Amino acid sequence: MSFLDELYYGNINPNENRNRRPLPYEKAVKTFSDIENKLTKELNGENLKLFNELINASDEISATSGVENFKIGFRLGVLMMCDSLLFDNSIILKDIKL
Repeated sequence: MSFLDELYYGNINPNENRNRRPLPYEKAVKTFSDIENKLTKELNGENLKLFNELINASDEISATSGVENFKIGFRLGVLMMCDSLLFDNSIILKDIKL
């Protein structure tokens, strides 16, 4: 099956292909999780509600920026491919007899 076929049938999922994260990322996630757990235990009422809204908003920002960054990277890749296909035959192929 071609790449386009695989993409069409949903067999290509770059967001699921996650290898081991770099150590700084893992440390930051652990720190975030530890602090979130501590604050969740300490806060109550309106403060806990505000904290949860803050976490949810942060998650939304992260998800949205991830999608946008993926799109930007994909578009840049397509532009690089297009640029590599546009060339002057007389310069590139001058030493090749066709």
